Parts: sequence; C-alpha cells; structure tokens
Amino acid sequence: MVYSSEISRNNPGLFIFLIDQSRSMSHKIGGSSRSKAVEAADAVNRQLNEILNRCTKSEGVRDYFEVGIIGYGSGRDQAISLIRDAEIVPISELENRIIKLEKRKQAIDGQEVDFDFPVWFEPVAASDTPMVKALSTAKEWTASWVNKHMNSYPPIIINLTDGEATDGDPSSAVNDIKEIATYDGNVQLWNCHLSESKVTPVSFPSNENELPEDKYARKMFDLSSELPDSMIAIAKEEYKNISKGARGYVFNAQLEDLIKLLDIGTRAISSLMK
Repeated sequence: MVYSSEISRNNPGLFIFLIDQSRSMSHKIGGSSRSKAVEAADAVNRQLNEILNRCTKSEGVRDYFEVGIIGYGSGRDQAISLIRDAEIVPISELENRIIKLEKRKQAIDGQEVDFDFPVWFEPVAASDTPMVKALSTAKEWTASWVNKHMNSYPPIIINLTDGEATDGDPSSAVNDIKEIATYDGNVQLWNCHLSESKVTPVSFPSNENELPEDKYARKMFDLSSELPDSMIAIAKEEYKNISKGARGYVFNAQLEDLIKLLDIGTRAISSLMK
C-alpha cells in the first residue's frame, strides 16, 4: 500500500508551500474584505504553527517534518525562500526563524484570550507571476530531499495562487514534480486557487465539470494530484460529497477553505507519526 509510511525522526515528512506574491494578489478575494496575499500568508503562517504544535512533546520539538516555503513574484522573475536564512529546514528550526509575534485573540471557554501569533513571512503583492520558476525550484528542492529520504512518506507541495503564470505553461514542471517518488509513492502537488469571483467555492473536485467556466480553474485542476485514499477519508470529515478521484484542488478559497485544505494534508500525515 502506498502513502502509508510511518512518519518518524528518521523518516520525516516534507511540506513545501509555494506562495504567489504577484501584484494581482493585492486584489480582494471574492466575498472577503481582505486581499489574496493577506489570506494566503495568514493561512500558511497558521499552518506552520499548527505543524510545530503537533510536533511539540514534553521534551521539546521532535523533527517529524521538514518544511520549505517559496515565494514567487515579489520581484521580476523571482522565486525565493521565505524562511529566513534557509531553504528546507527541520520543523524544530522554525522557532529560530520567526520574524515577529503578532497579538491575536482566540475564544477559549466563551472568552476572548490574547495570544502571540508567530509570523514567518508577511504578505507581499509586487510583480509578475513566475510560477514556472517557482515550480522548477520546488522540483530541485524535492528531488534533492527525496534522494536522502527514499523511505519517507512522499512530499506534499501546496501552491497558493490566483492562477495565471506569466513565465510560460507550468504543465511540464508539474509533470516533472509528479514523477518524483519515494518508495511509498509519488510527490503530491495541490493547488489552492484564490479568486476574485463571488461564486461558491469548490473543494476537492473529482471532475472539471464541477468547476465554473474559468479557464484558469480548469488548468489548475488538471495540474493537481489525485488524493490518496487515506486523505480522502480525512477530507470526508469536512466535505461529505468528496469521492474517489478527488484532486488536491480548491477554487475560490477563503481563509476557512485555505485552513481546511492545509489541515487535511497535515492531519493525514500526522496520523502516521510514531
């Protein structure tokens, strides 16, 4: 059975997040008062904190995962690591690379309580959309990592974007990524499509006919991996209508959908931690 390797400190998992930082990410998500850049940064920072919490035990942080973040579009033809002074790092290293703590509130037992929200990178919306370059960078990082971790659960790459690459067709780079594999299965590539449309969000479709008439939506659907059965089982807890053949793709996502998308991947893998 593939996608079933135990996650351990000897055989960690890998998440790579690709963050679109192009100028169009300054536009507001349909139905939201916040920009796509803000929603994407908030969701990934929150998920990094969640992964860190899941790996924290009484004796400290266990390196069950490694993480990389690639931002693309902050400068012309630019795809760079958003983790300060590093590319892929063990999860325990994230604590040393927080750039600031923001005061946030959360409800506990019906009362709002202040807490410190860690931030590893801030929202940016600046230039073009060099998605092909970002994917090529992710391919290089992933191939190098897999060569050293052939017994590990396959890496998951999650691309958060508003959909249109400006440096060519991303299909070839995506296909190259999907061919990379550990002994447990091929790399998973998911896409979270942030739209200005006010149509109902679509999560984990199994057929492109479930999507609105949007050429970028259908393109991003085609580029997304089919979910393993173990992840479909986790996703059914949130999305009752998900079916076999569902893709790792969310269209017109808002913060809640972003969090669910990211959380499903981490929950499925976390269940294998030993």
